[in-house]
Amino acid sequence: MGGAGILLLLLLLAEAGMGVSWRPPKGKCPLSCSCSKDSALCEGSPDLPENFSPTLLSLSLVRTGATQLKTGSFLRVPSLHLLLLTFNSFSVIEDDAFVGLSHLQYLFIEDNELGSISKNALRGLRSLTHLSLANNHLETLPRFLFRGLETLTHVDLRGNPFQCDCRILWLLQWMPSVNASVGTGACAGPTALAHVQLRHLDPKTFKCRAIGGGFPCGGGGGACRGSQKKVGDQWDSGQG
Repeated sequence: MGGAGILLLLLLLAEAGMGVSWRPPKGKCPLSCSCSKDSALCEGSPDLPENFSPTLLSLSLVRTGATQLKTGSFLRVPSLHLLLLTFNSFSVIEDDAFVGLSHLQYLFIEDNELGSISKNALRGLRSLTHLSLANNHLETLPRFLFRGLETLTHVDLRGNPFQCDCRILWLLQWMPSVNASVGTGACAGPTALAHVQLRHLDPKTFKCRAIGGGFPCGGGGGACRGSQKKVGDQWDSGQG
């Protein structure tokens, strides 16, 4: 878990242990959770817990058995300002997974099995200032993932095995264009770029070509090689 996520989790645990006696009405705090007036900490639930108070401001979900975050996963907690998801089993985040969370400012998705995130997964988070996707299994990110998130001030992408080919060219171009601090980490591949920090890559050295007006294809070391084709929202460089 990133440092910010750990700090927030410790704050929640401290609140739970400092004599906060208020609990939501019966049925508003799932069995796997510990709840106070404004926050809930859930650990070890077999799926995403439900039946929280709609006025909940802070929710931490740790080691749940959920395998994916589906569209509208948090519609029942529209007042959330902070959402922490860590050490969970989900590998996919679908479009509009966080729809309805227009007040959310802090979203920490860290140390999960996450290998894929849909391009519209973060749509509607118009108040989001802090986003962490650190320490997951993301090799690339879909173009336009951050579209509409003009309020972002901090983004943490560290600890992911990014393949630094033409699929991330958009990310390299996006980073200097935003008023946000972006932690990116290092490339996992291709071999020539392994361990190179993303922030040290020069987008101008990438030789990518569009196919049918789409976004550039993938290519090792920034150069397209072999055959290229688009697969869904991803680009295949055709490299074995």
